[in-house]
Amino acid sequence: MLIALLLLLAPVVFFLFSLPVSGRLRPSLRLIYRLLGGMLVFIGSAASLYFAAYSGDQGGITAFYLQIAVIMAYALLSLLVIIIHLLWPSASNRHNG
Repeated sequence: MLIALLLLLAPVVFFLFSLPVSGRLRPSLRLIYRLLGGMLVFIGSAASLYFAAYSGDQGGITAFYLQIAVIMAYALLSLLVIIIHLLWPSASNRHNG
């Protein structure tokens, strides 16, 4: 039961702790990261909690796999945002030619 609780809360806690660090991103990437990441984490975790609480054994299994999908999608989103941030040319490089 403890592992299930950690699995359910891990993406939310990681998202909340990453908010101050996301301030280093460019404003457009920061907005995309915060909106998409927040929706993905909170809606995905809420759906998992609903399945686990109200759907019996099959819902618990569904909640587990849905939460794994949420964690993987959030990790992929974070990785993509970091790669885009690193590859996006800075304003000083564009003006210097």
